[in-house]
Amino acid sequence: MSHLQVNGLLLHRRAYRESSYLLDIFSLELGKFSAVVKGVRNSKSDKKSLLQAFQPLLLGISGRHELKTLGQVEASSASFNLQGLQLFSGMYLNELLNRVLVAELPHPELFTAYQSTLQQLASNQPVEPLLRDFELLLLADLGYGIEFHVDGNGQDILANQYYHFVPEQGWWPTMPTQHQDNMFSGEVLLQIEAAQWSPQSLRCAKILSRQAFSQLLGNKPLKSRELFRQSWLTQPAVNGEQGE
Repeated sequence: MSHLQVNGLLLHRRAYRESSYLLDIFSLELGKFSAVVKGVRNSKSDKKSLLQAFQPLLLGISGRHELKTLGQVEASSASFNLQGLQLFSGMYLNELLNRVLVAELPHPELFTAYQSTLQQLASNQPVEPLLRDFELLLLADLGYGIEFHVDGNGQDILANQYYHFVPEQGWWPTMPTQHQDNMFSGEVLLQIEAAQWSPQSLRCAKILSRQAFSQLLGNKPLKSRELFRQSWLTQPAVNGEQGE
């Protein structure tokens, strides 16, 4: 690849040398990639002002190596205006994508879902269902999808049965107890399968997603999650939202 034009959004930006930035970008055409943009850090150029999170961009890139060079930078549409809990949620999605995606492997369905999720966050849609939907789609796109309609034997999940989850095996029927973290009713699992979000199905999806992502993220915690806990959880919940 010598020159290519891609549609993307910035996941992370950091200073590089005296006047440049290193960028991590999620694009429709290339998936996640890294690029350097030179000579803009100390300027007041339009290019610098556009290189912000949640701003859809049309980007001109060049280079055959892992680190691309960024040339053209244009806004492809209006930025997603995120504030408060929605902003923390967008930061969480960006860091999660940046940490788990393999470089230069396209994920077109995931990219579309990412943009849609940011749009819905900007429209003040309920945060938790949006995050749980996206997490489950991301896991499936990475090959770690969880089936909620069949058990480990390939049998249909029954609404009146309880199940516990075994990684890499799936759901197994069990007797209800008070000391089993991965135990949920079949009714809750079928709600998740149908994207019918209740407090119980949201809790189940969150627990499973956290466990799955912990294997991918290793021992290094997400900075956005820590920031959320420090900054947002000290304030009263808005409309009952608990967010990330």
